[in-house]
Amino acid sequence: MQVWGLVGRSPFPPSSSGKAREGSRRIPVYDARSLRKAGIIEDASSTITGGWIVPFSVVEEKATGSRRRRIAWPRDKNRDDPSEANFPLLRISHYLPPVIAETASCLDVKASFSKVALPRETRHLFRCRVEDGTLVELTRLQMGHKAGPAILQIIASAIAAVTTVVHRLWAAPPLVRVDVRVDNIRIAGSKSDATLWEAQVLRNADGRRATMGEDRESGTTQYTFLGAQFDHTYQAVSLSEKFVRSVRAMPALNSLTIAEMEFTASRFLYAAATLGTRLCAHHAFIEAARRRLSAVNRGIALETSPANLPPAAVGLGERLRHMIEKMIVSESSSPPKSHQPPSSRMHRSRDGAPFLFQTPATLELPDENRRGSLFLSCRPRHARYA
Repeated sequence: MQVWGLVGRSPFPPSSSGKAREGSRRIPVYDARSLRKAGIIEDASSTITGGWIVPFSVVEEKATGSRRRRIAWPRDKNRDDPSEANFPLLRISHYLPPVIAETASCLDVKASFSKVALPRETRHLFRCRVEDGTLVELTRLQMGHKAGPAILQIIASAIAAVTTVVHRLWAAPPLVRVDVRVDNIRIAGSKSDATLWEAQVLRNADGRRATMGEDRESGTTQYTFLGAQFDHTYQAVSLSEKFVRSVRAMPALNSLTIAEMEFTASRFLYAAATLGTRLCAHHAFIEAARRRLSAVNRGIALETSPANLPPAAVGLGERLRHMIEKMIVSESSSPPKSHQPPSSRMHRSRDGAPFLFQTPATLELPDENRRGSLFLSCRPRHARYA
């Protein structure tokens, strides 16, 4: 019931007549047959409709090939409080300590949201129509629902046996650290401990009929987790190359639509959290983004509308992007000097030793060909991990 407390009420405001409003998008007859066969939809019950979803699908590119996924957006999701999907949004520094472990295993839960059964008494809140006019309702929670991340966070935490959701008797052993973010699970510890608990997590998933992702990494020392690159050999964490490329590929901030601005702002906030950047200096940009997203939520602007960020906000946002693109880290193992470059940014490791971030104007490291090589990473200056 903790899970269904998040979705057990209609997410849609009623129309002027007091009834839930039906969407215009319908499921193709062929897709409906497939969904019925998979047990994802069924004919609507006699209960009065309490809410509508807008169905569509996307294709995910996976290493094993393309995968089609069914999505269900609430009809009036822009009128909802965007913070209702409540799951941990911690600084990446929270996920840093496990990098000192010998190894880690990374898994992801492919419960696909359609693996999560909806209680029969809530299914009248999740209805749509087939192209032939048949009224159907979901039997399982679909991707895209506003509470989906919060629900999957709880499910993944239960599968991984995190102490916040399971009794300590069934929780992971103290020598193993488990991190869960929505559907991503990381198990860190000695190679034997991490491998043993990974096997237990897979058994837990099988017992709960949850599907695990194909790209599982077992007992590895280098991997990407939550968009950051972790290296247990050198005890380092860095922004992934894919993330940096995505930031560099972003259009100019003065030409963004509101949808593009939302994506850009989320990338900036993530990178700032990873690098330990103080955001108070960028308040004008963040506030401008918040106001425009609020206008979309209230229905007075469209996601495709120009963001029209004020010049001050554009300047601050570009400064933050420049910081993300150009920031590198000192690898020096010598003690911190009393004088540090003005461009430095400080972060702290588990034992309190600082990470020193510097700009390329301050430091360039030669690569094998003696050319300047820029990188994004952070390492503790002193390794005192007793």
